Amino acid sequence: MVNIRAYTTQDRQDCLAIFESNCPKYFDSDEILGLENWLNGQDSDQITYQTSSANYFYVLEVNSEILACGGFYIVKDKPKANMVWGMVNRNHHKKGYGTLLFQHRINQIKMLYPEYKIVLDTSQHSYSFFEKFGFKTHKITKDEYGPGLDRYDMIL
Repeated sequence: MVNIRAYTTQDRQDCLAIFESNCPKYFDSDEILGLENWLNGQDSDQITYQTSSANYFYVLEVNSEILACGGFYIVKDKPKANMVWGMVNRNHHKKGYGTLLFQHRINQIKMLYPEYKIVLDTSQHSYSFFEKFGFKTHKITKDEYGPGLDRYDMIL
């Protein structure tokens, strides 16, 4: 049974393991520091980024096993929600879990912040996934995440 729920501190190691399963194709290993920083904020119930006014993080579990995680934050003083740290354990790609979690996050934003724009950044390896939901690329930065990992800035 699939369940999507709010992240708890007990989920930290599972989320880090999901990240590791996606290196080096989808994430540069150096990005782990950014994820750890984000999780530190979640674990202490603090807003992680100084540029945000609220943040949310979720996990998707199947039969109590965490297979995906992802969240978003609200940009301070702007009507904008920024998707962050969305990922599925690499052993479970192409099973629909990423779509379920992504749709959950979109629905949460639309419910809580109905007038806000939704933005995200991703790599050349996954931008086409987000295009299926209507996201459009407005900027590409070569090697932004690391050698061979280009950043695609996208907006819905």
